[in-house]
Amino acid sequence: MNIPYPLAPRVGADLSAWDDVVAGEVEVDRSLLRGVDLVGTTSMNVDASRIENCILTGLELDKLDMADVACVRLEAAVLRAYKTRLLRVQISDSRLTGVEFAEGRFEDCLFRNVKFNQAGFRFVNFKRVRFEDCMLAETDFSNAIFSKVTFVGCDLDATNFVSATCKDVDVTAVDLTKVKGVLGLKGATISSGQLMQLATLLASELGFRVEDTL
Repeated sequence: MNIPYPLAPRVGADLSAWDDVVAGEVEVDRSLLRGVDLVGTTSMNVDASRIENCILTGLELDKLDMADVACVRLEAAVLRAYKTRLLRVQISDSRLTGVEFAEGRFEDCLFRNVKFNQAGFRFVNFKRVRFEDCMLAETDFSNAIFSKVTFVGCDLDATNFVSATCKDVDVTAVDLTKVKGVLGLKGATISSGQLMQLATLLASELGFRVEDTL
């Protein structure tokens, strides 16, 4: 299945070092944030910038809005940012364990080698998004909407897809044997080998009792 890659962030090469005071509302435009501890921030609006080795752990944000942003090596465990908007954002080699992004909207995003274990993506709208080599164990995608989304080489142990909606979704390159809410993947593309793997999960969710007679 050929799903287009997300559009790359439009980040320029002539970024200015960001050195504003970290407090309350943070506005970043065409800047480089490197090694900044963002504790104390209550909202973030970031455009056409690059973020490296920054700490957002435990923040509770009223607003998180990013467009054309490249992020590398973020520490953002247990970040709370409901109704987040990410547009043309790439995040790699980062730890976002236990983040809460419920009711957000992600478009043209690439997540590569990101630890999302126990993250909350309930009711999030994903459009042209790629998860590559990500840890998604016990992540909650319940009621999420997926359009043109690809999962490659990700850990989906106990990942929850209950009541999700899928259109042009490719999960052929992941192990689906331990996912929850497999019926939420209806409409996704799977391989013939995965179909056999999912037989037990499908039977359980449909209420079948399987018994072998002699």
